[in-house]
Amino acid sequence: MTYLALLRGINVGGKSMIAMSDLKECLEKAGFGKVRTFIQSGNVLFTAPKQARAKLACDLEKAIERKFGMQVATAVFTAAEWQEVVRQAPKWWKQKNGWKHNLIALLPGTEAKEVIAAAGALKPELERLAPGPGVVYQALSVELVGRTTSSKLASHPIYRRFTARNYNTTQKLAELLATASG
Repeated sequence: MTYLALLRGINVGGKSMIAMSDLKECLEKAGFGKVRTFIQSGNVLFTAPKQARAKLACDLEKAIERKFGMQVATAVFTAAEWQEVVRQAPKWWKQKNGWKHNLIALLPGTEAKEVIAAAGALKPELERLAPGPGVVYQALSVELVGRTTSSKLASHPIYRRFTARNYNTTQKLAELLATASG
């Protein structure tokens, strides 16, 4: 079965640096098949026997900790689940120019309603959030991002319980998964 792993917080701001070639080798040695990475932010496509996503996330995290000595939280989706995430995106997601569109992927044990509650009262003219299957869709005015409430999630404790990808990365991962599993 084909899966997507989204690693949280690697290669960001010069911290938790892992070369994607080293990550690929690490995961192959841990028994994952057809390992492929996309860009430097910890997007990994791989195959494994069908099993619970939380177990796969745990196995990936353990392999990374053994090899690199760092704890890296991971969200895992099947290829079909990721296609559903993209298909279920709200119509407003990626429709406004001048807005930044993110996908907040929830780590195991985190629910969309927790992230939305942590964001607080939204300013609809500047931002939007909506729950999805294992994710939260986010859109923010680029020009007025400092006035949005959801941009402040980075300073909230909930921030450690998700990982985010931009619209373009989300779409490209869907394309890669479609070819990898089809």
